[in-house]
Amino acid sequence: MSIQKFTSKVLSKEYLTENLILLSLDSPRDFTFEPGQFVMFTITKDGERKQRAYSILNSPSQKGRLDFAIKFIDGGFASEKFKTTKEQDKFELRGPFGHLAFAKSSPEHWFIGCGCGIAPLHSIIVTYLSKYPKKKFVLLFSVKVKKELLFHDLFTNLEHENSNFTYIPTLTREEWEGKTGRVQHHLPHNMKNKTFYICGVTSLVEDTKKLLMLKGVDQKNIKSERYNQV
Repeated sequence: MSIQKFTSKVLSKEYLTENLILLSLDSPRDFTFEPGQFVMFTITKDGERKQRAYSILNSPSQKGRLDFAIKFIDGGFASEKFKTTKEQDKFELRGPFGHLAFAKSSPEHWFIGCGCGIAPLHSIIVTYLSKYPKKKFVLLFSVKVKKELLFHDLFTNLEHENSNFTYIPTLTREEWEGKTGRVQHHLPHNMKNKTFYICGVTSLVEDTKKLLMLKGVDQKNIKSERYNQV
């Protein structure tokens, strides 16, 4: 898949939490990507230009549109730019990049993420879940408190509508009716015939990968992306 560079216009900006936005931009109709990939933004602020990577949230079937879940970090170069971003603003984008590709031959898929790491996992799940009704999909999603469970209703509905999908949200800093604690506490006991996709902050990705490998998972069955949104 060839790398493209293009100018993209902001279609909408929606706050999902007080410090996290859903940013939608247009894209060329011929721009294609694999679910789970990301693009590079060129961020220009106060005469300075920096590159930042953001995973694509939506399915590639939505032509002409790219969605991103972006968290604000206080004082972050890109964060400060996105706080003032408005409709019709333009960004230079380049991509797609990344290797968080869906393993079509695997019978069972475990998606493990935290925070904005849900973006590429969401893209893969909404693209392939209905296409492979005989394959098992499990989403293990960790956040600090319930209000940070992005797309909670969507995943709950997907679980109700698809017998091959299991949604396991877990909170690390709030008691509730569901699971609590880090994702590592909720991994499957049987590791055979599974592919794992991990996306989130470096500590979650590296700790989970190490644990899976200690439990006998072959490294080729572990796909991951780390992020540091600043």
